[in-house]
Amino acid sequence: MDALIPQGRRVFVVIDSNLKPFFGLFERYELIPIQTSEKVKTFATVEYIIEQLLERGADRSSFLVGVGGGITTDLCGFAASVYKRGIRFGFVPTTLLAQVDASIGGKNGVNFHAYKNMVGTITQPEWIYICTDALRTLSPREFRAGIAEVLKTFILFDAEYYRKAVDYFARMEAHLRKAGTCCGGECVYGQEELTEIIRKTALYKCAVVERDAFEKGERRLLNLGHTFAHAIEKNCPIMHGEAVAIGLVLAAGVSERLGLAPAGLAVGLAEDLKKVGLPTQSPIAIGVLLEALEKDKKVEGDAIHFILPRAVGEVVDRAIPLKQLEEVARDLR
Repeated sequence: MDALIPQGRRVFVVIDSNLKPFFGLFERYELIPIQTSEKVKTFATVEYIIEQLLERGADRSSFLVGVGGGITTDLCGFAASVYKRGIRFGFVPTTLLAQVDASIGGKNGVNFHAYKNMVGTITQPEWIYICTDALRTLSPREFRAGIAEVLKTFILFDAEYYRKAVDYFARMEAHLRKAGTCCGGECVYGQEELTEIIRKTALYKCAVVERDAFEKGERRLLNLGHTFAHAIEKNCPIMHGEAVAIGLVLAAGVSERLGLAPAGLAVGLAEDLKKVGLPTQSPIAIGVLLEALEKDKKVEGDAIHFILPRAVGEVVDRAIPLKQLEEVARDLR
């Protein structure tokens, strides 16, 4: 990573406080440890980072590095994009979800009241340094949360690799269950195969972002599963990747009921997600979800934009009237 840092600049590292055993790797730089949870992914934490930069005399030539999961990279990117009207920054994502999704694309959002990523900027990092050894710090549950984003990407773009990824993660899940351990080190079972899955997933997202950085068209596809997921997260303490897994199944159910996908798609996706250890049923009532969707940022007029799967490897972007969504989603689980 050191080779990526611009020479002759002061470097500040915004780092997840849970990574304290790794602070020594960045001792040559100035550390700004932060707490990480959805509750602190707010303006207040961004203000804290900016206060630290000001107190330590960071100027417009300074460089900011975010080390941690998606919450850390979002907060770091937001602070960097507004501090002195913008300073350069890079990321070292340490979770699977951040390595394949959250750190890529320049979206730097914070939560506002109960709504996820309601306020933010789109500013690209100069680089993203992905090291799969960092995944050894994760619990199995944290690791599984990232699997949902991997499978989402392949549902969008690559049916063949979707099957390969499901097979790999199902073997890993069986290994974890057999080992009967919660040791994060076990999560890198078959590391070369995992590295290739991460590389392929990240490259798919990079290609989309390069073509549509500001989500005017194609980038909307990356919201597959996320519309329901954000509504679930608003009402339930659940990991983002777990909510995305449930959102994928619900989106497939809506697609079936609109006649866009063949019967059985949702059940098939649910079976695959269960194989890799992810939840597939909403923990809250569909009526509560629909109420939350009315305030989603993708609502335009009386309709909401949904990315719906027609099959693995094929999706469609549809604006669905909220009234029609309520009718077709009423019996989803």
